[in-house]
Amino acid sequence: MLLLYRGENFNANFFYHSGLDIDHAFLLIKDNKKILLVPALNETLARDRFRGTVLVYQDPIEVLKKYLKGKTVDIDGANLSVRMAHKLSNFCRLRDQTVELLQKRAKKKPEEVANIRKAVKITKELFENIDFKKAKTEEDIRKQLLMGTLELGLEPAFEPIVSSEKNTSYPHYQDGNRKIGGVVMVDYGVRHGHYCSDITRCFLLKGDKKKKEQYERLQDILYFIVDSLPNLQKGKEVGELGQDLLKKAGFPKMPHSLGHGVGLDIHEQPKLGLKSEDRIVGSVMAIEPSFYLKQYGMRFEETIDFTGKKARIL
Repeated sequence: MLLLYRGENFNANFFYHSGLDIDHAFLLIKDNKKILLVPALNETLARDRFRGTVLVYQDPIEVLKKYLKGKTVDIDGANLSVRMAHKLSNFCRLRDQTVELLQKRAKKKPEEVANIRKAVKITKELFENIDFKKAKTEEDIRKQLLMGTLELGLEPAFEPIVSSEKNTSYPHYQDGNRKIGGVVMVDYGVRHGHYCSDITRCFLLKGDKKKKEQYERLQDILYFIVDSLPNLQKGKEVGELGQDLLKKAGFPKMPHSLGHGVGLDIHEQPKLGLKSEDRIVGSVMAIEPSFYLKQYGMRFEETIDFTGKKARIL
């Protein structure tokens, strides 16, 4: 039996298995039968949208005890509080299935890819609509992206990362308001149908031949990796290829992995680190070759669909 819990915050595993994003809810799954436990305030929503049995609780522990007492229960340990796990362990045996749940979500279904593709399309349109004439600072660009997202009725997949000049040398720079100039790095994504996109672009606001050539080399590296994916099996093979190509291009070693899976969470399996044993076939990945120097850095990132025989940039 599998038990999933959605508390105050979005839980990708809960949504994946229930099709709902409903707070303070418990999902029980056994032999393809699903039971949803919700507080009274969510009863109407649950009965309208959930395909399965809906139970209303006052004390969820008392209801769960009736179903779980004396049984071995699989849980999503990463999204279940220590306090809740302790209460449950008083009457059932808990077995953490965090890794197994992540592995199940790694292989994407066509409808999942469709949502990610739409999220990518919207993100790229937001990038194209950045008005650098009106933007004086990093914060101005950040506001443009967030306002554009809200106007479309969507949510950010994560807070925009906007950096300029020396700040681009920090991979996940935040909270800056530097005046923009020279090179501007923008890393952003939106959610569509709860699924994320992850895109990074560098904008060269001044004619700089050296930086332009470096950015083009990063793009060529990414395209080569994408073409090579059908010949690779594991995340570490992708990571090794990326680091090797960066070294041959004269760039320093990246301080982070080459990329990661993308889906209901912005960072999922497969991981593309040098030690990753994650399988890449059937997944959607963000691949982000990059380099960071003392005075500036650059990153080029695309979201890649590898659910077919060939890998495709979304």
